[in-house]
Amino acid sequence: MKLRDQPDGPDRLMTWDDTFHFKCHPGTGCYNTCCRDVTIFLTPLDVSRLRKSLAMTSSEFLNRYTHRIVSSVTGLPAVVLRMNEDEHKTCPFVREEGCSVYQSRPFSCRLYPLDSDQGIEYRLMVDPAKCKGLDEPEEWTVERWRQEQGLPDYDDLDHNLKDVMQADLLWEEKIADPRMQDMILMVLYDPDRFREFIFTSSFLNKFQVDEDILEKIRDDDTALLYFGSQWLRFALFGKKGFLKIDRDYLERKKREVLTKKETE
Repeated sequence: MKLRDQPDGPDRLMTWDDTFHFKCHPGTGCYNTCCRDVTIFLTPLDVSRLRKSLAMTSSEFLNRYTHRIVSSVTGLPAVVLRMNEDEHKTCPFVREEGCSVYQSRPFSCRLYPLDSDQGIEYRLMVDPAKCKGLDEPEEWTVERWRQEQGLPDYDDLDHNLKDVMQADLLWEEKIADPRMQDMILMVLYDPDRFREFIFTSSFLNKFQVDEDILEKIRDDDTALLYFGSQWLRFALFGKKGFLKIDRDYLERKKREVLTKKETE
């Protein structure tokens, strides 16, 4: 049975050309209630956009607005938006008139009222009895909703990160070292700290990076994320990609270590 031929219902699976009805506005009666007591995992692109919208460094944003959690299976860190400590556990960015960071809202908020595990099959993530926006007459295809909400911006970067992280390899051996977890957190979610690490540590002595790449990652968080994903590929799996190790530097450091041991 094709997905589009399934009977209507809250568990109906949809693909890109299937349709649903939805419109969110203050007159629905449930306006803003979906912004309460929810767990919102932030993507690296979410963090970059939100911190810029709020004129904060990425480190400041992470400290003020997020919780860090670590997967019990892989040891990989993730970032969750911190809700307000009020009766309804409301989103820190929601106001009576709506979302105060709407143009930079997270991926999960853009996708709502849909949910998807792999970006292929979609379903309604909310009970129709609670979301009155689903009773509105405006009809969408899944693909038109994705386009309208700016979700394609996430596709290439998301696929690149999934490919680089290679979860099946990570599951073979859980990442238990807190330093490695912090490095992954820095590369994916803290671009200001990662950028400082690249340009002020010995990183560029160890690795040869083309000038045009360096120019891009100085100011572009998205370019830095692509670069960082390749760095993680090397750090976790030893796959160098476009990173070139400076052999002369490594030999110098090796001689320094040997000399130090001889004099001890």
